[in-house]
Amino acid sequence: MIYEHKFYVYTSDVNTDLLVTNKTILGWMEDIGSLHSDHCGCGMATMEETRLSWVIIQWKLKIYRRMRYGETITVKTWVPGTKRLYTFREYAFYDEEGKLVAACSSKWVLTDLDKGMIHVPQWILDQYGMHTETVFEEGMNMDRIKEPEHFSQEYECTVPCTWIDVNGHMNNLYYLDVAYQALPIDLYMKNSFDEFEILYKRECKMFDRLHCYYDFDGTYHIVSIKNAEDGKLHAVVRFPAESLVPSGEE
Repeated sequence: MIYEHKFYVYTSDVNTDLLVTNKTILGWMEDIGSLHSDHCGCGMATMEETRLSWVIIQWKLKIYRRMRYGETITVKTWVPGTKRLYTFREYAFYDEEGKLVAACSSKWVLTDLDKGMIHVPQWILDQYGMHTETVFEEGMNMDRIKEPEHFSQEYECTVPCTWIDVNGHMNNLYYLDVAYQALPIDLYMKNSFDEFEILYKRECKMFDRLHCYYDFDGTYHIVSIKNAEDGKLHAVVRFPAESLVPSGEE
């Protein structure tokens, strides 16, 4: 089943150029994914009853045209299949003329709140109804993102109470904000980051101190987000260099 929802682009969704921010797009995907799961009986609305919760593992987003203030965007999402414990979810964004303006693939795991990660029960797969089309050529074979072996600069921050979501962890949207802070400032200022990937490894909690390490390996600008106390990895964010204006260039 393909689930569909329309989003109007409000003032809070855009930057100083009146263009939709990446955080807004990630938020739309969280919202429509939750609505789809609620419709199928396995979302937040029934979490206390089913004791089931979806956890995001990875996003891969590509924006073909940056959406603007005042537009109405139709977002479609569906589940193309599963692989081991992973469930994949696709997203396609269309403008008012029906043109594809963005696409995303994502990887999730289903968790039992009492037992941990589980295989998706057949009743949930039946409710979703597999639609095997994928938005990118690689299909469900998403790259495994590796953290940089070396780094050229770092950034440190503490998770504030205002970043905590319904699950008691730092909301998934803020990992991108943290990664932006670790980038070279001229790289950040010259780019809108129309392509990026986020791999989540371990949740951040309130008042965790985070160390972020940046490196450029010739292909990707990569930021790893680690816990300052135990050094364990929370997430890796990477931006393909071919989609960016390099540092030092106009």
